[in-house]
Amino acid sequence: MSVMIFRVMAVSVFLLVFFVFGVKAEQGGVSFWRNDVTLTCPENGTWFQLSTQLHMGKTYVFKYERPINVYCVYETFDQFESEITKKTFFYVKGRVCETCYEVDGVYLGGAIFADVIMTTTLMAFIYNFAKKGSASPSGGRASDIQSSDYQELNPRSVSQATYSAVSRRK
Repeated sequence: MSVMIFRVMAVSVFLLVFFVFGVKAEQGGVSFWRNDVTLTCPENGTWFQLSTQLHMGKTYVFKYERPINVYCVYETFDQFESEITKKTFFYVKGRVCETCYEVDGVYLGGAIFADVIMTTTLMAFIYNFAKKGSASPSGGRASDIQSSDYQELNPRSVSQATYSAVSRRK
C-alpha cells in the first residue's frame, strides 16, 4: 500500500515539475497544402540547407519532392537586451498529393455532431409516427381473433418426430 502511495506521489511531483518548469519551444511551424510546404521561422531570418542559402524572410515555401533538412538563422534579444543569433532546425518528411484536401478537426467534429442530431431527429420522427400509426387497415388495433389461414393438424397424423412432443396451449 505504501509503495503505491509513493509511486503516486512521485508521478505527481514529476508532472508538477514538468508543467511548471517546462522549456518553452520556439514558435516555428510547418504546414502542408497539396504539394507545397510552408516553413515558418520564429523571426525574420535567413534559410539554409547545409551551408547553402535558400531564402530570406519569415517563411520559406517550396514544392515537396523528398525529405529535407533546413534551418533558419535569425537575430533576437535576450532578457538583458543584447542581440543574440539563434537557429531553428526543420526536418520535413511526409506524403503530399496534388488532389488532396486537408480536413480541419472542427469541420469533422461539426459534421459528426450534425449527423448525430439528424439521426436522433429522424429516429424520434419515426417513433412518433409508428406510435400514432395503425397496425391494421381498419384504423384500430389488430383483432385478437386468430386467422384461419392455416388448417389445424389432425392429432392422429402428427408424426412422433423431435418437435411433436411440444405441448399445445389453449
